[in-house]
Amino acid sequence: MIKKIKISVPGCIGNIGSGFDCMGLSIRLFNDFIFEKSKDFSVSVTDPDIEGDDKNLCLKVFIESCRILNKDVPPVHIDIKNNIPVGRGLGSSGTAVLAGVIAGFIFSNKKIEPVQVLRIGKTFEGHLDDLAPSLLGGLVIIAENNGMPIWKKMEIPEEIKGVFFISEKPFKTKKAREILPEKVSLQDAVYNISRACFIPSGFLEKNRKLLIIGTDDRLHQIYRKKLYAHFDPLYRVAISVGAAGCCLSGAGPSVVAFCFDDHKKIVNAWAKLIKTENIKGYIRVISLGGKARWKILEKTE
Repeated sequence: MIKKIKISVPGCIGNIGSGFDCMGLSIRLFNDFIFEKSKDFSVSVTDPDIEGDDKNLCLKVFIESCRILNKDVPPVHIDIKNNIPVGRGLGSSGTAVLAGVIAGFIFSNKKIEPVQVLRIGKTFEGHLDDLAPSLLGGLVIIAENNGMPIWKKMEIPEEIKGVFFISEKPFKTKKAREILPEKVSLQDAVYNISRACFIPSGFLEKNRKLLIIGTDDRLHQIYRKKLYAHFDPLYRVAISVGAAGCCLSGAGPSVVAFCFDDHKKIVNAWAKLIKTENIKGYIRVISLGGKARWKILEKTE
């Protein structure tokens, strides 16, 4: 019988450029979740932006996952160490969903099946490209076929880095979704499909031209950047100093520039820009893919 588990889940970049709602990449920045049997349900958090106790997303997901798996829900205390900024487009909410679902499987003594984890997780997160990379690791292309998740996972070269501009203030994904049109033109749909095809090759071959083309977009980024005045200047500067593509991270407001070699050029250029233009936020270099997938750090029976 499980008494305590510690689960670590990485964040991710969803909506990679033209890969809107179907492509994501895990990042080596992790949130840690400790689930321990207790007399009552409770949650402790390190981030004031995260709700605690009965309003906590991870706890809600855990309880519902146990019910779906036909397991009596054991009261637990969840201790959350949040290293991924909330509401910045880095997949923090997705880590909470995955941790809750995975813990539900473990406490129910069920085998962890990625398909079922994603199906349950989607009822809370809504978009598989925000879950699959953190669950599976690496670059993931994902869709649904007859209601079942289907994916292709690829490992990108470990030396590729992401230079992130992380906005000072969070932004709700719901608002970033609401700005999108319900319908798009055939021309724009074809534009995105043709460019999304280049993203995997851009990463795997470290082909700067292909990745710049692949991270161009007409379905979401072109609308969402109206919410983020910092996007266009950050994009222009990143590409001018050699970035291998630049796009919103998730629904924003964070921006990521991909780098195959010297990331310091992008860091220095962005640092100068945000100081000159008084853009509120900070820069962080994060490794991508590779070992960035969920894992159990501790298990007590």
